[in-house]
Amino acid sequence: MSKKQKTSKPNSLSPKAFAQEKPSPASTSIAFEAQPIAKWFAIVILLVVVFAAFSGGFKNQFVDWDDHVYIENNYLVTQPKGHWAEAFKSHVALNYHPLTIWSLMVNASLSGVESAKAFIVTNYLIHSVNVLLVFWLVLLLSGRQLLPSFFAALLFAIHPMRVESVTWVSERKDVLYGLFFIASSIAYLYYIDKGYQKKYLIWSFILFFLSCLSKAQAVVLPVVLLLLDYWRNRKFDLKSVLEKAPFFICSLLFGLIATNIQSGGDFHGTIHIIGEQRTALNLQVFSLFQRLQYAGYGFLMYFYHLFLPLNLSAFYPYESTGPNVKFYSIGLVIMLITLVATVLLYKRSKLVFFSIGFFAVTVALVLQFISVGAAIMADRYTYIPYIGLFFLLGMGLQTIAEKNASLKQAVWIMGFAFVGFCFFQTKSQVAIWQNTGTLFGQIIRVYPNDYRAYHTLGKYLGEKEGRLDESIQNNLKAIELGYKDDSGPWENLGTAYGMKGDTPTALKYFDEAIRRGAKTGEAYMNRGIAYFTLQQPQKALPDFEKSLTLPNKKILQSRTFLAAAYLATGNVQKSLDAYNNLIDKEGINDPLLWFNRALARQQLGDRQGAIRDFKQVLSLQPNNEAAKQNLKNIGG
Repeated sequence: MSKKQKTSKPNSLSPKAFAQEKPSPASTSIAFEAQPIAKWFAIVILLVVVFAAFSGGFKNQFVDWDDHVYIENNYLVTQPKGHWAEAFKSHVALNYHPLTIWSLMVNASLSGVESAKAFIVTNYLIHSVNVLLVFWLVLLLSGRQLLPSFFAALLFAIHPMRVESVTWVSERKDVLYGLFFIASSIAYLYYIDKGYQKKYLIWSFILFFLSCLSKAQAVVLPVVLLLLDYWRNRKFDLKSVLEKAPFFICSLLFGLIATNIQSGGDFHGTIHIIGEQRTALNLQVFSLFQRLQYAGYGFLMYFYHLFLPLNLSAFYPYESTGPNVKFYSIGLVIMLITLVATVLLYKRSKLVFFSIGFFAVTVALVLQFISVGAAIMADRYTYIPYIGLFFLLGMGLQTIAEKNASLKQAVWIMGFAFVGFCFFQTKSQVAIWQNTGTLFGQIIRVYPNDYRAYHTLGKYLGEKEGRLDESIQNNLKAIELGYKDDSGPWENLGTAYGMKGDTPTALKYFDEAIRRGAKTGEAYMNRGIAYFTLQQPQKALPDFEKSLTLPNKKILQSRTFLAAAYLATGNVQKSLDAYNNLIDKEGINDPLLWFNRALARQQLGDRQGAIRDFKQVLSLQPNNEAAKQNLKNIGG
């Protein structure tokens, strides 16, 4: 190392002192030799607190908010055997994150997909590791200052804005990419502090690559490495740039993949979609100024929710009217002022420049400069960015306490009182993610005019809890608010009225759902059932046939009704063929199927076959009077 690179060991714990380029070997044994008892005590507290905050969510259910896309309807997860390689050639919900899908496949292999518990517990365990990594990272950054490092890690552990990333099964990608992102940053600090040993740089790159395979938001890490150079007073030269070339190339690759996929592409035929095809990127809906406003609003609200994490929502919609609209322009102004002020502090305050810079760099891609999806912001987007702000808070409190000895106790009491507030807010937020009903009920409380929330809540109440009147009320509210996404509310209303026994009203809503372009086999099947119930099998028959040509989660039910419709309309041979497939090929041992096949055989003159089937009905249902009578009539 050259003389110019050497720095003397600091004599104080000010930000300038611990932001050195090359600490002495004694200081780089790195953060874990000082105060060992206090360090391990802090680790135990962190683990206990994060468990206490999140364990209430271990019994939460899957929610109808991407969990059906990632888990329940994703054959890679529900049938992982034989699909491990395919995970690297496919994308889910417009995200290429094969390592995340692998982790979900491992969960499914070990515990199945009937319950969300194992998935949520795994999220929590990864988050717990991340908490310790943040503690480690801040110890490195702060020059082994235990209290601010503990404080920052504690906030990272239990801040309410963490709940979405930890408790929502589909956000496995957050905690997983965070794991490798933080670990890569730590490895890079070792690279600087251990005399630029290549092995640490190689490990940093490997961990970064794994982070990109977990979530595309990781692509900003090379810029974070430049910030770490700045924090360590490392000279910005050609070497420091060239050594990061593999990182930037990797970022470019994954950035291109993400952009292509979210625009509806398949990355030149190499990556296919799992599930429904759609697009997320949209440059046409909003003007450039509007997108800047939305970015400013998100920037402002992330700071607001840092200190006042109240009325959090799983969904923050773009709004054209309402009290939040005025903050769009205000947020843009505040964002610009904050960023300009931060740049001006480049030399005057390393702490502020580094911390705000870390936040800005890691959140930049999700500030909706380019509109992605229907949400203007999301709690999960702060999982890594908030580390910069937590570090700023911890070091800020430490600096105030050092400069004002009389305030030291009060400062930390206030700081940990805020942690306590966050803890109880987190426990409350975890409960909101209990199921689809509680989650979308909260969205409606925060955004009472969001038609999507009423539709999803109405669907859940009807299908999962059988609360048909409430389901009808919520779906009608969605329509009243101008629902326009698909035919969902009309299908839900048809199903609810059908379950209530009001078949004519159910038929009316199924008609409307199909008129509005229903694209599922279930919609046609349900209308067919309504016709069948109203004794109009001739009208039911084409609907059952159509239901088999569309995506259909109830394919066997459709085939069963089709067989019955053939029988009712005099297509006896087709009916018999359909029942043969259901009974002989599918192995379905339903007495109704055997009974109807017996009727079909009887009509076709197959007396012995009919007798065998009626006897099979009685073996399954000994008290089936209709089977007894029919058997008697044909001399069985």
